[in-house]
Amino acid sequence: GVAVMSTMPMTGDFVRESLELHLFWARIVKEHLIFLEAGFMCKDGNWIQEADALKCQFEEILHEANCLADGKVSLEVMRMGELFTNKTLKAEQKTQELTCIPINYQLTLETMSLHPYMGASVGMASWEQGIVEQVYALNERAYACACAVYAFTERALQEILKCCMASHNFPSLYEHQLKETEMYMKQIQRLQRHEHMDPTLHMVEMQRFWDDIMKEHAVTISKLLDPKEKAMSARADQFAALYEQLLAQLGQGIVPPQNLRRITNETIGVTEEFKEFKAAGTEAILCCRLRSLILPLLADHVLREAIHYLRILGIPLPEFKGGKG
Repeated sequence: GVAVMSTMPMTGDFVRESLELHLFWARIVKEHLIFLEAGFMCKDGNWIQEADALKCQFEEILHEANCLADGKVSLEVMRMGELFTNKTLKAEQKTQELTCIPINYQLTLETMSLHPYMGASVGMASWEQGIVEQVYALNERAYACACAVYAFTERALQEILKCCMASHNFPSLYEHQLKETEMYMKQIQRLQRHEHMDPTLHMVEMQRFWDDIMKEHAVTISKLLDPKEKAMSARADQFAALYEQLLAQLGQGIVPPQNLRRITNETIGVTEEFKEFKAAGTEAILCCRLRSLILPLLADHVLREAIHYLRILGIPLPEFKGGKG
């Protein structure tokens, strides 16, 4: 409860990290629901309605995160493009036009108008108490909603695997979304418990997670392109192979620090290229120059995930193990 929580030492980091987490992930999960909704058959109206209701819950979470975040998220996160790209609004509008699924792009405008935290003279301490409790409550709500989305996605997947329901989305897409929802849930729980992971272990965990996600993006892009888009499809397959190699280097997750530095630098190189590939693909889809089954918002969605991953990869690792500060 809040009472217990108030006695914990709280830092501005808790507020900032929580809000940055929701500004990225609540949007991602909301979009997952749009993609599921777009993939269901007309006869499965109850599934479509349930996906839409969950989407609305995540729109509320994103709106609340927007309301709390002004002046509290880092400039880097605002600038990177992981919260929105220069294509997000256009991709949302075009996707709504193509699918008739309502997409609240007011939320994108809200996020675009946020001011970053500039280390104001007031300092983080001044927004401690009231806002810490609001953020703590937002984390709890987001966690509960993510659990509901996880259960819904799993139920839909089971129906599809039993051939009781058809979907325009591959079963793998459902599994992919489950992994991402689970990562979001795990990160909310860590914030709520104030768990701080060893930065090196955290970096290895993030790379094992995101390399797998990026590999799946590459494979799926290749499969969703029209058979005539041979060059683009071959390039996507190359990216899948590169991430496969990076995953092999990380092995079971026990990586000597000097190796981790080398692998991280290699991963940054591959991910920079993959980001460019995704950005070009998104642009081509928006300009109607690419034959595919990829919705414009899906293209922008996977682009933002690559940008988010690049920011994580750029977080410097400590020089030495052990020793505080």
